[in-house]
Amino acid sequence: MKHLFISFILCSLTLSAFAQETDVNFALASNGATAIATSGNPLLAIDDNTGTRWESEHGVDPQTLTIDLGQPRTFNTIQIVWEGAYGKTFTVSVSDDKATWKPVWTVEGQQLAGFPYTQTQTFDKTTARYIQFHGTERGTGWGYSFWEFRVYLTGVSRLTTLEAKPMANLTKVGEENTITIIQKDQNGLLMEDADEVTYTILPADAGTITNNVYTPAKVGAALIKAAIGEIEATPFEVFAYDGENVAASTNKENSKVIAQSDINPELDANNAYYAVDGNDATIWQGCYNGEAGAGDEAARTYDAWFTVDLGAYYDVNMVYILFEGACSQIYHVDFSEDNADWTTTYTYEGNAGINAHTRAIYGNDLKNASKVRYVRFWSTKAATQWGVKMYDFKVFGLPLQVTDISAIATPENYMTKVMENGQLIIIHNGVKYDTTGKMIQ
Repeated sequence: MKHLFISFILCSLTLSAFAQETDVNFALASNGATAIATSGNPLLAIDDNTGTRWESEHGVDPQTLTIDLGQPRTFNTIQIVWEGAYGKTFTVSVSDDKATWKPVWTVEGQQLAGFPYTQTQTFDKTTARYIQFHGTERGTGWGYSFWEFRVYLTGVSRLTTLEAKPMANLTKVGEENTITIIQKDQNGLLMEDADEVTYTILPADAGTITNNVYTPAKVGAALIKAAIGEIEATPFEVFAYDGENVAASTNKENSKVIAQSDINPELDANNAYYAVDGNDATIWQGCYNGEAGAGDEAARTYDAWFTVDLGAYYDVNMVYILFEGACSQIYHVDFSEDNADWTTTYTYEGNAGINAHTRAIYGNDLKNASKVRYVRFWSTKAATQWGVKMYDFKVFGLPLQVTDISAIATPENYMTKVMENGQLIIIHNGVKYDTTGKMIQ
């Protein structure tokens, strides 16, 4: 009985030791590991600090980094956290004696982006004391550089990280928006068979989610939270509009921008067309040559504006502005029926310094948003000395609905009144005019 009890204790200790070895990074100086390299400081790759990094000599191949785990270890996972100067072609090998090496990971001609980049490789369990990274072709003109080099014996995968991202942050009411779900275990490895995702939508009547597809039910913002059990993803917002972007312009010659502030017209980027061209890669620079002065308040206080003719009357439900980091500190958005009488629908004050952001204006913030034909953005103060820069200016609306055209007064000599694309058209002797008497081309 005493022997059985001792055997039980030994067995328990063995199981406990194995459990402790699972998911432990063996390649840490704090766990007894050391490292040498052909150049650079390799100890910075095993210090458990993603703020320090090993960086090899620039422009020279090959380069090696060799880690001594301090004793033979059993492992099946190696992970490299690349800084940016990554390896295009490399081999990771293991050894018991630093004389005979066995490759466990070989990469040829890869291209990486989105740094820091965590690259993970799993393989059959192997036992070794030494691990060597051997880089033969750099992915950049620099050297090889990683924040951390990790070695694990991966145990049972546990969901520890959940990421949820919508296909788009801007969606039309009634249209589907797919949510991409990424699940990772304790070692950063992708998981595909975790439990079903549950969602919370705020407000609850903003829309519905079925099979990871969000469909907005009304105009406005929805805050969406995703979770699997107790693991939660970072919440995200989706803005919903109705109708179409009626400010969109297909080319510079037919731009819907009909007036703008005269700020260095010789600089093409000052053309406000680039705010309504539907291209997030182009930018309107409402500033003097990209700079408005030394950054003092007086130098940043000036008018930068543009006016868009929607070409017809619309009930506007959202104005969507995408600013570059050099944004406006004080601005307002105005609506008009005739480009003469203007109503300020939204006023903002508050940005300070560089702040690339999106501003969705809807609901109670949109005053007098019915029967709108002209929309104006007007900045009176830049947040920085770099001027006012805008990637995108969108106006979403539905054609004005007039149920009784005959109730709209027009001069007696006009013969016919019709609605075309939400605009009241008056036809006289076969010629079309708008309600101001202007002939329509």
